[in-house]
Amino acid sequence: EYLSKAFFHGLPTVLCKIVGVYQIGYHNRLTGKRTMEQVAVMQNIFHGRKISKVFDLKGSLRGRFTQQLAEKGRNAKRHGSSNDLADLDSPVDGDPIGSSRHSDGNESGFSPGEDAEEADLLGPSVPTLLDGDFLEFTSGRPLPLNDRSKAVFHMSILNDTLFLSIINVLDYSILVGIDEEKWELVVGIIDYMRQYDILKQMERVGKSIPMVVGSEAPTIIQPPLYKSRFTNAMERYFMTVPSKWTNI
Repeated sequence: EYLSKAFFHGLPTVLCKIVGVYQIGYHNRLTGKRTMEQVAVMQNIFHGRKISKVFDLKGSLRGRFTQQLAEKGRNAKRHGSSNDLADLDSPVDGDPIGSSRHSDGNESGFSPGEDAEEADLLGPSVPTLLDGDFLEFTSGRPLPLNDRSKAVFHMSILNDTLFLSIINVLDYSILVGIDEEKWELVVGIIDYMRQYDILKQMERVGKSIPMVVGSEAPTIIQPPLYKSRFTNAMERYFMTVPSKWTNI
């Protein structure tokens, strides 16, 4: 219903579209074990783009540096540890809005992405960076967007996060890719299929126990709080830059 309103009534949204959901089952003849998995196929927002940088943003800095995650992964392998409730968030492997500079004269500067067939321009050499890396890339300053782009982006974030909070979903993130040819940002909210159930509540408790006063808040929080943290972070990460068409 929400996506139909976005499609038919022009409701601003940056949710990556789900193009198919499949159930895959397989049988291990040696062990006799049967396994069933659900797979969701989503829109590739980078199709037809030349992306030079990719950021996966959640609005939290706790464990949101790729170097920290790499070191944690090496330590886990060294000690043979498995995933536990206190693990840091992992970057989303996938295909992740617009700047005030354009090479083609397009002043919108905002692109919610194209329907995907294959990821033909984004190679494995482009790593997925996180919130801490984004702030390092921007030197701690907001990334500039022209006024129209920022207005569409802001309204899309408000619409999408309100919808996700109402249906009790959290742990989503926004993928931001920099198109080096058009000097535009391509953006989409992904990983929005996790509801706040008993497992997430347990994970939140597990991540909160080792915290000390003054440290970053846990990455797993209730949906309304997650929404508030996410929207506030987007306001800090991106700012409006007036153009020659801006009314003052």
